[in-house]
Amino acid sequence: MTVINRLNAKKTELEVRLNNLYHGGSNRRETLEYKIKKVEELIAAYQSTSAPVNLSEAEKILSQQVGFEEQKRRILNSLRIKGYCEQRNIQQHPQILCLIGPPGVGKTTFAQLLARALKKKFFLVALGGASDNSLLVGANESSSGTEMGQLAKALAETKSHNPLILLDEIDKVGSYKAGSAIHGCLNSVLDSVQNQEVLDHYLDVKLDFSKVTFVVTANDLNKIPDYLFSKTPAIINLSGYNIDQKKEIANKFIEGQIISADFFNVDLEDNPENKSEKKELEILRKELEKLKGEKNSQSELKAIKLNSLLVLRQVRGQFAEKEYLDYEGKINTALSREEIEIIEKNFLLKIKPKNTSPKPVKENKDKKEKDELAEIEQRNKILSGQLQLNNSEIAKLKREIQNLQEQKNNDKILSVAIITTLII
Repeated sequence: MTVINRLNAKKTELEVRLNNLYHGGSNRRETLEYKIKKVEELIAAYQSTSAPVNLSEAEKILSQQVGFEEQKRRILNSLRIKGYCEQRNIQQHPQILCLIGPPGVGKTTFAQLLARALKKKFFLVALGGASDNSLLVGANESSSGTEMGQLAKALAETKSHNPLILLDEIDKVGSYKAGSAIHGCLNSVLDSVQNQEVLDHYLDVKLDFSKVTFVVTANDLNKIPDYLFSKTPAIINLSGYNIDQKKEIANKFIEGQIISADFFNVDLEDNPENKSEKKELEILRKELEKLKGEKNSQSELKAIKLNSLLVLRQVRGQFAEKEYLDYEGKINTALSREEIEIIEKNFLLKIKPKNTSPKPVKENKDKKEKDELAEIEQRNKILSGQLQLNNSEIAKLKREIQNLQEQKNNDKILSVAIITTLII
């Protein structure tokens, strides 16, 4: 009996029970109507079709992930094998992957990207701290607060019979050393034969998860029971991002080359059970803020250098070519605002005697010499006035550059603030 036949039979059963209800049973009626709705959603999920995987598209999507080159190569190789088998009608069960790495290493992000590459819907089941198998397969109506299990919900919400389901933190389920109920349930779910008939206790119907791609995450392999570990032959170790890779991610973000929309998952961050993902987001957020600060400082320093070079060029005629080039080189190689200000004061002070100190007039000078000195003094006064005007223009230019820089920084800060707001 196929799973769709089982679901249709269950729907018929529930509809008969609903029609036989007395008028007074409103709560019971709501429960039956809800179950019928969920069964119908599952029927639609099993009737859905999925787009075939395109290897070149998958490779392009996976390339968006910074780092993890060896892991991406292994995924692409498995896709090539899958395509080879499909062309020759060789039956092949979906691969079960186990992602191992410390908290914040990027396991969830990698799983989300893999779902996109496989053209599958993504659904996360947080296992951390769970000890009851009702989380996965629901509980019957005799229990309080009952609902269908997360596995059935994954099919209903993704509207697909073959999504990618992430079983997160399998090493942190309760009583991992003992044969707990949830471990027994996971053993059935990850078995390619047993998972064709997994009973959801709330709906009281057996569902088929044999087409689902399961990805399991863990921090510590030693905390996964051997019988479960044997169900996940494909082990992928994720060592995390190095500093250069983190800066590459941050640069893409700051420069407007937004990474995949799945990179920041708001639902994941808001879910208190996903502590490792929240930690990962917090680490990256700090890297972004740090790089943004560095970038703003560099932009400000460039603007200050430009201002000083403009001032220097206004009084270029006051210096010999070698002296001018020396000042210009010092400004270009300066590493701080304070260093540039010292250089600027230095060359401005050097021109003041030429502008403000007239040569002494000797009493024995003839009239011609006195006239020439008077003319020189007059030109110095004119030059001094021009310098004041130039300084005024330079100050105005500085303010305009600063305003433009502040506007640019505000735009960048606004962009980061918007993204951070969406994350929070």
